[in-house]
Amino acid sequence: MLETIKKPIVLIGLGVLSLVAVLLYFSFNPENGLLFPKCPVHRYMGVYCSGCGSQRAIHDLLHLRIGDAISHNMLLLPALFVLIQHGLVKTKVLKSKSFLNYRYAPIIVLIIVLLFMFLRNLKMYPFVYLAP
Repeated sequence: MLETIKKPIVLIGLGVLSLVAVLLYFSFNPENGLLFPKCPVHRYMGVYCSGCGSQRAIHDLLHLRIGDAISHNMLLLPALFVLIQHGLVKTKVLKSKSFLNYRYAPIIVLIIVLLFMFLRNLKMYPFVYLAP
C-alpha cells in the first residue's frame, strides 16, 4: 500500500523540480548570470569535460536554437534522448526496453563520454569544433 502511494508522490516531485529547472534555464542565460555554477573541471584544470557547455546548450534548446545548442555541447542532444527514453520506459509510458538496460550499456556510455572529453580538448582540426 505504501509503495503505491510513494510512486505518484515521487513522480509529482520530479515533475515539479523539472518544471522549476526548465523555467530557470529558459529565463536566465547561464553564460551571463551568476545563478549557474561554472565548470570546476575547466576552471581548475583548464580542460573541457564532457559536460562543459551543457547549461548553455539547455538554454539554447529551450529557445529552439538547435545549432547553438549543438555548438555548445554536441553530446547533450543524444544524451537527452537516451535519458528521456529511459525515463519513459521506467515509468511504463513506453513498453519497450531501455537502451540503458542492456548489459554493456554502462561501459559503452563511459567510453563515449571519455572519448568525447579527450577529443574536444584536442587543438587540431576538426576536433576544435567539439569545444564549447
